[in-house]
Amino acid sequence: MGPADGRPGVTGPREFLAFDEPGYAKATFSMRFSVDAATGGTRVVTETRVLCLDKAARRAMGRYWPLIGPFSGLVRRMMLGRLRKRAVA
Repeated sequence: MGPADGRPGVTGPREFLAFDEPGYAKATFSMRFSVDAATGGTRVVTETRVLCLDKAARRAMGRYWPLIGPFSGLVRRMMLGRLRKRAVA
């Protein structure tokens, strides 16, 4: 059972993997750090993956992403900028 607002109560990795309720999408975000052989610096790669659990969720994501995508990119660039500042400090 989820919170009082009706959202699913997914609280851990097992529940996340098992969650398959129609009408929802599952999203993950990751950061990979690797040595850049050309510069000796560190390359940071971010990745976001979204799995829509049914056609209705896919349609909703199709309407949602054009609106939120630019802001998602902005937040990611800001986050990477802060990471860069900390790394060179």
